[in-house]
Parts: sequence; C-alpha cells; structure tokens
Amino acid sequence: MEKLIRIIPPPENPLNTGDDVEWENFITNLGTDLPSDYKKFIKIYGTGGIDNFLWILTPFVSDENINFLKKQRELSDAYLQSKQNFPQYYKHNVFPQKGGLLPWAYTDNGDELYWLTDGEPCNWKIVVYESRSFENYTYSLTMTEFLYQILTRELVCDAFPDDFPSDELQFISVNVE
Repeated sequence: MEKLIRIIPPPENPLNTGDDVEWENFITNLGTDLPSDYKKFIKIYGTGGIDNFLWILTPFVSDENINFLKKQRELSDAYLQSKQNFPQYYKHNVFPQKGGLLPWAYTDNGDELYWLTDGEPCNWKIVVYESRSFENYTYSLTMTEFLYQILTRELVCDAFPDDFPSDELQFISVNVE
C-alpha cells in the first residue's frame, strides 16, 4: 500500500470509507471476507477512481455505478449470461461458487476486474476480462500490487488502452451518497 500511496496520493478527506460496523455488515451481507488491502484501500482513498478511467467498487454508496453489491450483481449476471451463451469461452464460475469471480473494479471501456475467490482472500488472484470479449488475463498479485504495477507500467495488461495510466496520474474522489 505504501508504494501505491507514493505514486498516487490519496485524498485528504476520503469519502464513504465505512466504519467498523458498516464493514462488518457489508462482509456479512456479501458472505465472505475480502482481501485486507482492498479494505485498507477504501479506508485510505474512499470512493472514486483512478485517472477518470478505473473505478473501484465501494460498499458504502448507493450509486449503482460504483456500489459494490449492485455492480457485483450486474457484472455477475452479465458474465453468467455470456457463459450460458458461450460456455466454451467463459470457463470461470461466479461467486459465491468456490473459485468464482467477484468483481472489484471496472474501466470506462467496459473492462472488468475480478478476484478469483479460491482460497483465503489474501491469496486471491486478479482476473481482468477485456471489454466485450472473452479474452481474460490472470495475475497472481494482490489488488494494490496489481494497481501499483499497472500504474508504474511494470505490468502491461492488454485489456487496457495505451494511454492508461496518464502522465498526470491521480485519484478522483466521487462525492456520492
């Protein structure tokens, strides 16, 4: 997390970070714990996205575009529809199935970022599905290490455009309830 903070400073007053009771209620409703670096990211950065392109889902807002549970249902339903229509291309299960995909972010281009919920949350891999495609990429990285490597260009994900990240990398807070 410290490496990420050095390259993309968090807002002075992060929005919609949730308190301990809200986190506990969210985890109970979701039915699984989440990677600790994700929870720490939300507490430090709050609601928003990176470079007005990569949007991190958060539990503590009602806005359906970034609300974790609402967007999870939307992305999971769309994935299941694709899997039903093209089972030869969509091989992953969907959470809550063991080893199922659980979304945590998406891009303005429609790329979807998931955790592969196999094992303990701290060991979940990252899976990126390319926009309107069955092409996907799996990374054995934590969420924050994945973000750090993408943002420093140590890692190139073919799903993302060449102009991401920008030269003026920033976290954009979104003020929604």
